[in-house]
Amino acid sequence: QMVVENNLAKKDITRNELGREKFIDEVWSWKDYSEEKITSQIKRLGCTVDWNKYRFTLDDGCNEAVIKAFVELHRKDKIYRGYRLVNWDPSLKTAVSDLEVIRQEKDGLLWHIKYPIEDSEDFVTVATSRPETMFGDMAVAVNPNDDRYKNLIGKNIVLPFVGRKIPVLADEYVDMEFGTGCLKITPGHDFNDYEIGKKYSLHEVKGQVKTSDDASDFEPINIFNEDAWSNEKVPKPFSNLDRFKVRKAVLEKLKELNLLEKEEKHHISVPRGERSNIVIEPRLSHQWYVKTEEMAARANEAVNKGEIKFHPGNWVKTYFNWMNNIEDWCISRQIWWGHRIPAWYDSENNVYVGHSEGEIRQFYKLDDRKLLQDEDVLDTWFSASLWPFASLGWPKKTEDFEKHFPTSLLVTGFDIIFFWVARMMMMSLEFTDQIPFKDVYVTGLIRDENGQKMSKSKGNVIDPLDLIYGISQDDLVEKRTSNLMQEGIAPKIERKTRNQFPKGIDSYGTDALRMTFYSLATHTKDISFEMGRLKGYRNFCTKVWNAARFINGYPAGNDLFQSANKTDDWIYEEFEKSKKQIERNIKDYRLDFAVNEVYEFFWNKFCDVYIEDCKKSGETKNLRPLLKEILNMMHPFAPFITEEIHSLLFDSSII
Repeated sequence: QMVVENNLAKKDITRNELGREKFIDEVWSWKDYSEEKITSQIKRLGCTVDWNKYRFTLDDGCNEAVIKAFVELHRKDKIYRGYRLVNWDPSLKTAVSDLEVIRQEKDGLLWHIKYPIEDSEDFVTVATSRPETMFGDMAVAVNPNDDRYKNLIGKNIVLPFVGRKIPVLADEYVDMEFGTGCLKITPGHDFNDYEIGKKYSLHEVKGQVKTSDDASDFEPINIFNEDAWSNEKVPKPFSNLDRFKVRKAVLEKLKELNLLEKEEKHHISVPRGERSNIVIEPRLSHQWYVKTEEMAARANEAVNKGEIKFHPGNWVKTYFNWMNNIEDWCISRQIWWGHRIPAWYDSENNVYVGHSEGEIRQFYKLDDRKLLQDEDVLDTWFSASLWPFASLGWPKKTEDFEKHFPTSLLVTGFDIIFFWVARMMMMSLEFTDQIPFKDVYVTGLIRDENGQKMSKSKGNVIDPLDLIYGISQDDLVEKRTSNLMQEGIAPKIERKTRNQFPKGIDSYGTDALRMTFYSLATHTKDISFEMGRLKGYRNFCTKVWNAARFINGYPAGNDLFQSANKTDDWIYEEFEKSKKQIERNIKDYRLDFAVNEVYEFFWNKFCDVYIEDCKKSGETKNLRPLLKEILNMMHPFAPFITEEIHSLLFDSSII
């Protein structure tokens, strides 16, 4: 959606001006364009898939599955709507998950601010890295074991600029060594503060923040709107400003009032949206959530029993690290593209969940009151979590579902073990009482030359088709700077691309690229893509072709390999050993070892030793039959060149 919005912005059109229906049409057009690119890559790479089984998460069948899953979970009381603190992206204007937030470590500042004590000339000094949020403060917390502040516990602070009276609380969460040992509590804009505020049920009554034993009394104060601008809860002259302008204005006024004691350097961790690169704002918002604790326990049990195995096995620790600390899953997003949430509201804001408006009226026995559907859509990972069974026809008991579910193997990157793998486990067990797959092969991530994750939003992706066919520098720059999520980074991407690829990219062919990918399938977390390795495998493919041409120059020999001397015995014994080793490597998910075995046998043993010995001895009758067997062995790794050679030399196809 963000890419489409950026493209429309170039025409001075916003999605709101276009309207939801027309905007979604624009996104569908972009989806068709992008889909064609992706499918052409898959085809050109020689991937063997059944295109008759092609599915998309927004097709009619998957849409039916998504709605059914949401409705069933809601009617089991496993989906609910709550007003809670979320990661809010002010650029995308939507909630994002913790896993979509990137932490930027940097040097920042800590400001020491004096807060007046009620009915006193004294102050208490708090240290904060976000003075702009002070308008949402609801308490100051100190450690009960801190002798410096024991006399303040139970007293009130008068919040500068606002006049709100906030209590001094005693809580062992407070680190006595950090800052001044006094912690301002802003439940509406900090996740830790939210938990403290909830613990004491902080709420404001006529300008006084009070505590309570009743959890329902908890009412955080939200001071920012969806753009992260200060709202009406903030007094003038600080209201209706961008949050960082609020910070500047607050600091200036604090200095003027002699309430800013000092500022000091402090290392901070800034949360940024993975897609937008905008600083994330913790913000209170109504969102839909899935209760995950029970579902996570079932998935964990399946892993503990060995029903689902990770390869390499060390990734199971990462899985459990996430799952053992799981929280309810926020599944709503404030965008237009996606599965619209099947919930409707009446004029009194009562919510009704169902398969359609008609089904809702029947299920809830409603009159003819006007109903409006929820504007939000589901997190894309919600539909993705249903993929193993929804793609096979669920909720219908189709032939494909009965035949292929559960599936055998999932191949995926480590970065989405929790995003996708764990959630597929949870949803499959919830809706089918079966695991979705038996083995999970976890790959590393291919990084660019700076160690950065390759991403369309960063403009550092290399299209496999450009490695296969080659591309000029100008065309590469055009491709990398088009359809970005962050348009402002285009000049930087152009400079980097021109420096990195002064002559564009040469053509290497599919087989060289496939073998390079196999060789990169190590058990490491981060993989550096090197053009030198790709050149090496292009040379290997050339070696295969030249060896075949050379062998074809000899008269036809044996139909089958028939050992006639010690050299024949040796090469065939080595060939059999290589085949068995490759089979073991594949079984162990070591495709890097397997392709290296192919390389070593063909180049160093078959070409450098056996062919040379055959040339010297004149015993060439076994060259063709052995080459034929070698082509069959190599075919999964380099299908195009092996198929071409097999057709030319043996007048038949391998498959």
